This record gives sequence, structure tokens and C-alpha cells, in this order.
Amino acid sequence: MDRLKLKLDKKEKEIWEASSQCKITDIPDKKLMWHRLKQSMTLQSTKTEHMSIKFKNKTPKLIIWNNYKFLPSIAAMIIIILLFSPTIFNHLALNKKTTEIAQKETIILIDSSKIMLNAESEITYDKNYNIKNRNIKLEGEAYFEIQNNDLPFIIETEHGKVTVLGTSFNVRSRKDGFEVGVNEGIVSISNDSTSIQLLKGQHINVSKTFNYKSISDISYEKYPGWLNQKVYCKNTKLDQLFDEIERTFNVEIEFSKPSLKNMTLTGVIIAKDIHEVLETISLLTQHKFKLTGGIYTFI
Repeated sequence: MDRLKLKLDKKEKEIWEASSQCKITDIPDKKLMWHRLKQSMTLQSTKTEHMSIKFKNKTPKLIIWNNYKFLPSIAAMIIIILLFSPTIFNHLALNKKTTEIAQKETIILIDSSKIMLNAESEITYDKNYNIKNRNIKLEGEAYFEIQNNDLPFIIETEHGKVTVLGTSFNVRSRKDGFEVGVNEGIVSISNDSTSIQLLKGQHINVSKTFNYKSISDISYEKYPGWLNQKVYCKNTKLDQLFDEIERTFNVEIEFSKPSLKNMTLTGVIIAKDIHEVLETISLLTQHKFKLTGGIYTFI
């Protein structure tokens, strides 16, 4: 009896730990959940009554008591399963790689494709990757070196979908914009209304929507800059640039006046050291930084 209870306790713990890592996207229907719970309890009660009849001449009270004793645990398990089972299944069926601020990571997939994940970024992909599909979801920025395969390699982002077979390219998908640049091969980019192709040496860098007019040539020797400790700026707004610097060096930068956020910058910044970066920006903008309490203020 103790073994059975231990098994139940262990199972409940596993389900609860898995459910605590999941996000509920829809509010559950309480009336429906209660109806299902009552049905399951009625079913359990019926089974118990059958057992008591079957063992009428033995110790029915002990059997009935032991079954009802575990009803609260069973009911709790049923509620958790009813509420979370689809989410738990999806959670357990996915691989996730995440980088923090000032952190980068290289991931080698089962098909030998390589992903270099930039700071504060995340990729998610199915554990059956390379069997039925080669789909991943990207939040942030990553550089891809994809091996040729019969299955297309598809990257889903909040701005659009990137599809390739075998190629080398960079994808940046953040709240402030969407950038895709190709070093080798051909890349297809699409959303609900548009589909375009990028060839070797081409890229797009847009805030939201894109089309063929968005395509331009990559004018830098080594692309993307973040892999080579460089920041390439072409009419880049300072608030966007500072977001990237904060992400790379784990620092905090503020503006002394809101109007300074709309200043733009064009040039190449060597990004090996935060002090060197800020000195370069000061020279290019003719503005200074003031350090107070660990926070840099652009004045």
C-alpha cells in the first residue's frame, strides 16, 4: 500500500513540476473542468462499489477505505492533467536554447547545421527535428550555417518566415526591427502578404513590413558584425544602437534628453570593449557620456 502511495506522490510531483514551467494561453472553463472532475469521481466510485461486491466475503471496508483515501490525490491529478496536458505535451516535445545578456552560444543540430546565437536570444525546435521537418522558432538574433537537406530549413519569427535548403545567413528579429542578410546561397522570406528572395550578398533591414524595394547589398567585409566584434551603423537611430550595446556588454545607457534618441549614426564601431565603444560614439556624434552610479548617460 505504501508503495502505491509513493508511486502516486511521485507521479503527482512530476506532473506538477512540468506544469509549473508551462504558460497557460487560454483561461480554462471552470464549469467544464468541474463537470469532468465529477464524472471521473463518479467513475471511480462505481469501480469501488464493484470491487466491494466482488470481495463481499472478505474485507470490503478496508478496500473501500483505501480507494477513497486516494481520491483527493487522484482528483488533483485529473484536474492538473485536464488543465495542462496539451501544454505539458508541447513543452516536453520541444528543445529550447536561450542566451542571457552578454552571452553567446553555438548550437550544433542533429543534421550538422550550426547556429550561433547572439546575446538575449532564443531558439525553439521540435525534438523530432530532421525527421518530419527542420522548423525552428527564433526570438532575437542568430547566424545560421545550414547543411543541405531534402527537408527545407524554416525559421519562424514575429516578423516573417525564412526558408532555405543549405546556406549561410543572419536573422535578427527583435521588437525594433527585422534583418536578414545572406553570405551564401538563397533565402526566401515571407509573411501573410509578401514573399521575396535574397541572393548572396543581399540583405533587408526594416522596422516592420518588407518587399523587393527593401533589398540592398551588404556593404561590409565581414557580415554580421556581432560575430566579428563590430557594430555596423547606417543611419541607425541611437536608441536602437544603445539597446544593442546594452545587450552585448550588460550595461545601462540613458539619454539626458528624449530628442537625442532620434539621432542617427553611420560608421563602423569596434565592439571589443565598452569604453572603446562609447569613445567612438562620442567622436562620431560630438556628444559625451557621463557615468553615475553604474549608469551611462548620453548628454
